[in-house]
Amino acid sequence: MELLTRLKPKLEALTDRIRRMAHSSRTQGPIEGSLSGRVLHAMDDAILVTDMALKIVEINPAFTRVTGYSRKEALGQAPGMLSSGRHDKKFYEGLWHALISNGYWKGTIWNRRKNGEVYPEWLSINTIKDPSGEATHYLATFSDLSHQKSFQNQIHLLAYYDSLTGLPNRELFSDRLNLSISQAHRDLEMLALFFLDLDHFKAINDSLGHSTGDQLLRSIATRLSSSLRESDTVARLGGDEFTVILSGITSHEHASAMAEKIQGCFKQPFQIGQRELFIGTSIGISLYPEHGSDTETLLRHADSAMYRAKEKGKNQYSIYDASMGSQYERQIALENDLREALDNNQLKLVFQPIIDLATGKITTLEVLVRWTHQERGEISPNLFIPLADETGLILQLGDWILDTACRQMAEWLRHKTGINICIALNISVQQLGSEQFMERIESTLQRNGLPPELLELEIPESTLMTDNRVVIESLKKIKALGAQITINDFGIGFSSLINIKRLSIDKLKIDESLVHDLDSDDSHQQLLMTVINMAHNLGLIASAKAIENQEQLDLLKRLGCDQAQGHLISPPLPIEELTSIQIDNRHEYDHLESPCPLMTDSCMETE
Repeated sequence: MELLTRLKPKLEALTDRIRRMAHSSRTQGPIEGSLSGRVLHAMDDAILVTDMALKIVEINPAFTRVTGYSRKEALGQAPGMLSSGRHDKKFYEGLWHALISNGYWKGTIWNRRKNGEVYPEWLSINTIKDPSGEATHYLATFSDLSHQKSFQNQIHLLAYYDSLTGLPNRELFSDRLNLSISQAHRDLEMLALFFLDLDHFKAINDSLGHSTGDQLLRSIATRLSSSLRESDTVARLGGDEFTVILSGITSHEHASAMAEKIQGCFKQPFQIGQRELFIGTSIGISLYPEHGSDTETLLRHADSAMYRAKEKGKNQYSIYDASMGSQYERQIALENDLREALDNNQLKLVFQPIIDLATGKITTLEVLVRWTHQERGEISPNLFIPLADETGLILQLGDWILDTACRQMAEWLRHKTGINICIALNISVQQLGSEQFMERIESTLQRNGLPPELLELEIPESTLMTDNRVVIESLKKIKALGAQITINDFGIGFSSLINIKRLSIDKLKIDESLVHDLDSDDSHQQLLMTVINMAHNLGLIASAKAIENQEQLDLLKRLGCDQAQGHLISPPLPIEELTSIQIDNRHEYDHLESPCPLMTDSCMETE
């Protein structure tokens, strides 16, 4: 950008010189033989000059090199002969509005050569006036961006386009949004700004490497661009954040429909090398003029709405409302509150039973963390767990969960409550990558007098693809210690069967997305049966979660699934309720009729 700033006076001087040359041609006749004409013909950038009727009156040799049209073919024609057909009416209306209002227009445009080839160019159009101020000509200067021949072109691409995806970057996005706002204001129309943040992209980057992450970002950019109109702008702001500018939005319902269309782009897997990767996106939406009348306000409000969508869970969208406030301020405040909650022991654990589908016996209690904020009430784990992961607090949070869960299990054993089954803890990639992780597990088990066989560690499916030496060594040490390893959310597209065997995995916990549509889609049943059979062929336990109705449970039994959990069986229960109902392996639940068979009447009331 510094280099561009230094060049700007020279470029402006050159433009002014060309204006004078064009004026000279009007007052003194053809310019071929003049000094200014010789300079014009020697320039690398293409030049065309039109009269006020938009008829071409002058070009230079660079024009012919770029477009393929000779001087004879171009003179007297309209610049529309170069039109690519890629820009709609609104694009050109915006261009002319800026040209008439400001006297100039600059930007990237797609044009077509004589041979039919479409190419991008950086175009600058200026209005030329005589000494009395009357407009006499239009001067267009353009550079072919397809071959990157000129230094100026490279500067432009670096300044305005994302080098990874080729999409407009934050700078060009701001220009496009400003232009779109001007058009919407003039035409009394609505405008929608979508802010997209990919769900769990960090896990892909951490486990599969940045090269795979970069390829995925490029594929996402291509799919988004191809699914929207030419008049819509898709931009990458950085990292895994994208924006979409949509004109002609008529209502909140229209914006919601477009959000669902964009989310539909992510339903099919992305083919990255030999892998198929599934990923979702959280979308925040702000509308002009309802939620703001300038770029900064619309972007801030769309960002806040995206943050609210994250709170709902994976693959959600949310339209801004005034109650959301500033996303950045909310996140900073929430991070500080989470640190305080960890320091002051304000979190609590709940336990969700996992049953053996063949016997109805409880085999495991999955340990989940809950946070009740003093002012904001219940904070969704979908919100504070990713925040902990992003800020590094996941290590402190993970240590607290491990220590608290083991102390509770030791207390149950000491008081002979009958609860002597496994506890399952969710472990992050960051924890596995910590050099001290295994030392913490061993010391915690030893301090509480627990055998390792009572500990089950659930790891993300993406962990199987990691090349991180520390992570791999941690998994091997977990097995050597005697604890069990479960792959969580299995079936979202990351796994390697070779690594499942190499790391001696014990159980596959099937992703809830494969369970939810079982009763409505035969293909889901076939896919689920394939996953269950694969687990059995590898000597693993197949476990399903998020069971919500009797039909899902019955089908899982028929398909041979080994274990299950979900609200149909029991929601996550606080410690005192688990202890009060004396869970042990003598309880059987072969015939689940009530929505919550493990709960007492008092539990039902608290819900």
